[in-house]
Amino acid sequence: MKVIRLVKAEAEDRGAMFEMMQRYIAEFSAFEPMERESDGMYHYYCFDAYWKDRDKTPYFITVDGERAGLVFVNRNHYVTLWKPSRSIAEFYIAPEFRREKIGTAAARLLVESYGGWWQLMMHPKNYPSHAFWRKAFDYDGVVELKLHRGPKWYGGGLRGEVMTFKVRK
Repeated sequence: MKVIRLVKAEAEDRGAMFEMMQRYIAEFSAFEPMERESDGMYHYYCFDAYWKDRDKTPYFITVDGERAGLVFVNRNHYVTLWKPSRSIAEFYIAPEFRREKIGTAAARLLVESYGGWWQLMMHPKNYPSHAFWRKAFDYDGVVELKLHRGPKWYGGGLRGEVMTFKVRK
């Protein structure tokens, strides 16, 4: 059985996280066109904030000690819940680790570690993510799961679909 963990990325991990973000953004650009900067890299608009702001936390997802993905957690609110919540801002599993339920296990591990209210926004064109998130949070530990029309967030004024839910702890 594979051991899946969330490992908080520390200051010395920024370079490795930046490299993994390159893979993530390159894949995501199939849904939301992203331009490389003059240095040839993709730059995530608030990358540095994840090491400065206490309401933002970057994690590596590891499988048997090997870095298999990333997840960024913050307190952004895409829709009003009238309750404090956390948000899964970014979530990525490297292709070589997919189709093994690692993403589902990592997502559940994340939300269960905090409990409480959550929200995440899915790109309207990223249909695989819609299916993934619905399956990942379709279990007894999640209650009050709802889907909402999100704000205009993406290029061309596209609106994402926002999932909100509560995790029993």
